Amino acid sequence: MTWERSDPAPANPLAWSVPFIGLAGIRLRLHFTFLAYALVVLLRGAFGPPGQSAVHGASTVAIAVAALLFLVCVREWVRALVVRAAGGSADEVVLWPLGSIQGIDPAPGFMPALLAALVGSAVSASLLAANGIAIGLVTGEWLGGALPDPFSAEWLANPHPWWLDTLWLVQWTGVQLSLLALLPMLPLDGGRVMEAFILRRRGEFDTPRIAASATLAVAAAAGLAAIVRDLSTLMTVAIACAGYAAFALWRLRAGDSVAAARPTWMPAPADDAADREAEAARAKAERARQALADEDRAMDQVLEKIAREGAERLSDAERAILARATERRRNGGR
Repeated sequence: MTWERSDPAPANPLAWSVPFIGLAGIRLRLHFTFLAYALVVLLRGAFGPPGQSAVHGASTVAIAVAALLFLVCVREWVRALVVRAAGGSADEVVLWPLGSIQGIDPAPGFMPALLAALVGSAVSASLLAANGIAIGLVTGEWLGGALPDPFSAEWLANPHPWWLDTLWLVQWTGVQLSLLALLPMLPLDGGRVMEAFILRRRGEFDTPRIAASATLAVAAAAGLAAIVRDLSTLMTVAIACAGYAAFALWRLRAGDSVAAARPTWMPAPADDAADREAEAARAKAERARQALADEDRAMDQVLEKIAREGAERLSDAERAILARATERRRNGGR
């Protein structure tokens, strides 16, 4: 296993990951934050004081980490399959402790974005329902067993068979994962749902900026609540999501700078009279209007690539599309 970055530039930490497994043509990779989280949790659980973490003991903590890895892999693999079936792309998916952080790109439009956002939570709910019913039928403990308290692992204090403890740890970890994923912050499921509804109202161009700014606002509120209630996990998630949103905004601004810099090889802009003539011709010809719509869609795809991979990954053709579209916006859509 070797450390890899899909982008050789150091400005793409979202791609810093190691290969993990490939399923049905979808390659899953583990982001460095997943590895760091697993290491910290294992060390705290194995060597820290008993009251420092909810679960204690090397074997118990290892099972909990393995359960998290299993749940994240299943939910994001199914999400990738659904997104691909709906016309999107998902070939190499990078996983962090709460889902996917890069690599799943739904097709343009509100419904594909909303579907991609809801699939993860639906998969988690299905897994938890099946596992919870099994635990409840075996133990007869529906509250605390089948539906565990996400803040406490006291259920493990009672003696149970090892396989039952394993099922309960999967359930307990899954409940925590599902609740945190509902927070309206990118790249969580709740943030994706928020992004889909922003897309419906504001379109492809403005959505990444608005969604990232909203994530920063929600992260600030969540961080304040975490301080007041002494919730270290919520604080960690808020910091991570705020960092993701800040990085996304930085990349979008970098893309704007690239679009504003006119390449020397591009032709000079036409004069106003020629622009008016071209506008009149487009108003009369359906084929010209279709070409304009195609250019808008191409610009949306370029902007999504900037938000996902950075402006440095744009090809010459994509830079030309972005520059032409930016100039057209400055000219009032002409």
